[in-house]
Amino acid sequence: MSTPNFLHRSPTAENPNPSTTPPAAPLIPDEPKKRRRIWPWITLVVVVAVLCITVPPAIAVVRAATAASNAKAALERARVHAAALDMVAVGYDLTEARTDIDFARTMLQGVGFWRDMPIIGVQIRGLEDAAAAGSGTLDAAGDLAHVFSSLTEAMNGGAQALGSLNTGIAPTRRFQDLTTDEKRDVLRTLSRALPDIRVARDKIDLALELWNRVPQNELISPIRTALQPLADALPALQKSLDAAAPLLEVGLPLAGADQPQHTLVLLQNADELRPAGGFIGTLGAVTADAGDLKQFDFFDVYKIDGAVSSSWKEIPPPTLAKQLGVTSWYLRDANWSPDFPTSADRVLSSYTGEISQITHAPVADAPTSVVALEPGFFSALLKLTGPLTVDGTTYDSDTFFDKIEYDVEVGFAKDHISVEQRKQLLSHIGTALVDRLRGLPASKWSDLFASISTALNHKQIQIFSRDAEILAAADRYGWSGRALPTTQDFVWVVDANLAALKTDGVMKKAVSYQLDATNPSEAKATVTLTYENTNRVIDWRHTRYRSYTRVYVPEGSELISSAGSMKDDLHNTGGIFVPGTVDVTKELGKTVFGAFWAIEPGKTGTLSFTYKLPPSVGEKIAQGTYRLDWPKQAGADKTQLTVQALFGKNVLSAEPPESKEKWGDARYEVQTDSAMDRKFEITF
Repeated sequence: MSTPNFLHRSPTAENPNPSTTPPAAPLIPDEPKKRRRIWPWITLVVVVAVLCITVPPAIAVVRAATAASNAKAALERARVHAAALDMVAVGYDLTEARTDIDFARTMLQGVGFWRDMPIIGVQIRGLEDAAAAGSGTLDAAGDLAHVFSSLTEAMNGGAQALGSLNTGIAPTRRFQDLTTDEKRDVLRTLSRALPDIRVARDKIDLALELWNRVPQNELISPIRTALQPLADALPALQKSLDAAAPLLEVGLPLAGADQPQHTLVLLQNADELRPAGGFIGTLGAVTADAGDLKQFDFFDVYKIDGAVSSSWKEIPPPTLAKQLGVTSWYLRDANWSPDFPTSADRVLSSYTGEISQITHAPVADAPTSVVALEPGFFSALLKLTGPLTVDGTTYDSDTFFDKIEYDVEVGFAKDHISVEQRKQLLSHIGTALVDRLRGLPASKWSDLFASISTALNHKQIQIFSRDAEILAAADRYGWSGRALPTTQDFVWVVDANLAALKTDGVMKKAVSYQLDATNPSEAKATVTLTYENTNRVIDWRHTRYRSYTRVYVPEGSELISSAGSMKDDLHNTGGIFVPGTVDVTKELGKTVFGAFWAIEPGKTGTLSFTYKLPPSVGEKIAQGTYRLDWPKQAGADKTQLTVQALFGKNVLSAEPPESKEKWGDARYEVQTDSAMDRKFEITF
């Protein structure tokens, strides 16, 4: 019987051994093996994604750091070129540095969402702010470089700066070595550069504000290292430019930038206080031409007044005539108004009038400007220059005024110097001081500008001119000593030393102002002066204090009562206190209370005025605001001021603020001093 065909299989390549049973096919795929094939791809994708996210920002930060380093190198080159006075090269260097910093900023802006990350984002945003500050600084520095480049062109006779004049000045020459025409061109170039200086000042202000917002401890080293020199220079640049722009605006005309300027310089002795400053014991005729002092002569005021004692017939103010026993209003007493422009104009008229009487001819090159200087300014200058040795005597910032007073009041006689010549010493000291200031290195210029600005703001320097533009500039910066207008409440205490020698120098002065405005429509105030004569003996320099004191208050104020005024000092009334009268007048748009009083050596005196304020003050208070202006008297630098005000409502805010423990009630109380004009503003 044959076997069926379907039971037989032929050998094949798939089953070469028909006797062997092939293994069964797997029922489940090999999953681990497939995973092993997929994970490398997943890892690669993740790595690529991470690299795509992190590498571009990292590259951006690296490129930003490289650009910052390049900026630093450009700034180093700028420093070298500036030292060589190659301001054109400085301009190129600053432009390159600015380009590098801007590139760094662009790189940092390309880091995407990393800017918003908690830690990294702070770093990146800090770098952006730092770069912005650096960019602003370099922008301002470029403007300054343009200014200095213009000056360099002037020094080299560049046609662009000097028009048709070609001086060919070597850049290594000093200013004092130049001709008058060369100096004038330099000053005119400075005048034309004023707009650029103001723009640079504004940019420096912005750059400093940006830099102060940067978290310094979080900056990466390359950018911090590149920008730190700029940041270090910012405060000094800001200080210099803030002072330089207004000083140049006012000072260049007085320096004779366009034409010779004739100025009368008053040395006002604040130890013998007069309304517009100290007593005018010494004055000088100064002619400035293109920054050069062509005339610099100082002399004793009595040399002029004495020569016209029998011919000068100007009628003096009644108080001067009464207290000093004078029948004529001489130059030495011309600063009787506390408004400096008024007094300075009177000084000019008295000077030219008295000189004309002496010479029997009009005054040649008559001064048209007045600059008044107080002793505090010279102390500041000597701190800057260091001690001066003049005619064998050394003067420093602490002792110079005492030594000068002794020399001109007592020492001159011992040295057999005539009364008329006793103040020639001041010319010698002035010349030595000017020479020392001219020789100051550039690193000290910002300190010099700051000293002058401080003196102007403290009324240790006051400026007046019959030239309308010069006076307008001085007014604009508050340097003319002009009486302030009354905006609401106002108090101005003005002393006039009358035959009390230099006793203001030993007086300890305190002034308090008490306001009761609980009922605004009936607001009243009391001004109390408490002065102590700390000197206990009468000598060549100090005696009993004698003052005619005026208190300027809002126009329309009504005097209620007064205490402390005297008919004369105790020496002249036999030791008996004889009450005096109070003069009530109007002047400078104010109501004025004036009284004479005197204080014996070692004693304390008090003078007070109580008055009702005008309705205009009460109306503002009823509306919830109050402002008190308190100008300082020029020369009165150390008076203690106390303001106490009581309102019908609690104080909400005040400037200057009270100490914190005094907050939360209807009373306002602060203490300050008379170093400068003060303003008090309150809301409730």
